Amino acid sequence: MRNRTLIMYASKYGCIEKAAMLLKSRLGEAEVMNLKYAKVPALASYDTVILGSSIYFGKIRKEMALFTSKYQQELLNKRLGFFVCAGMTGEKAEEELKQAYSEVLYNKALAKEILGDEIDPEKISTLDRWILRMVKGKGHEAEAGLSVDKLEKFVLTMSRS
Repeated sequence: MRNRTLIMYASKYGCIEKAAMLLKSRLGEAEVMNLKYAKVPALASYDTVILGSSIYFGKIRKEMALFTSKYQQELLNKRLGFFVCAGMTGEKAEEELKQAYSEVLYNKALAKEILGDEIDPEKISTLDRWILRMVKGKGHEAEAGLSVDKLEKFVLTMSRS
């Protein structure tokens, strides 16, 4: 029997969507769905569920928070993985990831990773551009990016577990 994998994500500006597609390309067979537009499938059909969300002002996207709250019991019966894209790094980012999901889901997840961040200046609102500049400094877009090393580590952990 094969392991069916579902990657569900919630993204504001596309970084998480890009990360989800990169994960799919490395994991092989997986279905990828955007929580903002897709109807939640029957989770009983999947052995592995990987959830991704951007972190915005220290919180995951509303769609992801509602999904994990509503389906927590079903998710506890799955192989779980969590990934986020966040502008913060280090301990602050680790704390945001830990607080993004309920403690019981966080502890159940096989892989948890902050994959970095990536800003597309064409997609970001003027207000968010201003906030980003205040928080991270001017020129942040040039320094940012998804971490291929962290992405590969996530895939390896999910594949081995």
